[in-house]
Amino acid sequence: MIVKDFFAGLFFIGLAGYFTYALVDNMPNLFIESTTVWQYCVAFFRVALIIFLFNLGLALIKRFFKGNTVKNGNAR
Repeated sequence: MIVKDFFAGLFFIGLAGYFTYALVDNMPNLFIESTTVWQYCVAFFRVALIIFLFNLGLALIKRFFKGNTVKNGNAR
C-alpha cells in the first residue's frame, strides 16, 4: 500500500475528467459542415487519451488497495 499510488490514481482520473470536460465543451464546434478529417482524428485521439488516463488512474488505485504482496507474479 503506497499512498503515492492512490494520489497518482486520483490525479490521472482528474486529468481524464478535465480532458473530458474540454472535449465536451468544444463538441458543438466538431459537428459543423467545415469540419475536416484532421479534426475528427484529433477528437478520436483525445478520446483514446481520456480512456488511457482513466484506466491508468483506476489501475493505480487498485494497486493501492490490493498491495504488492507478490514481487514476481507467477514466475517459476
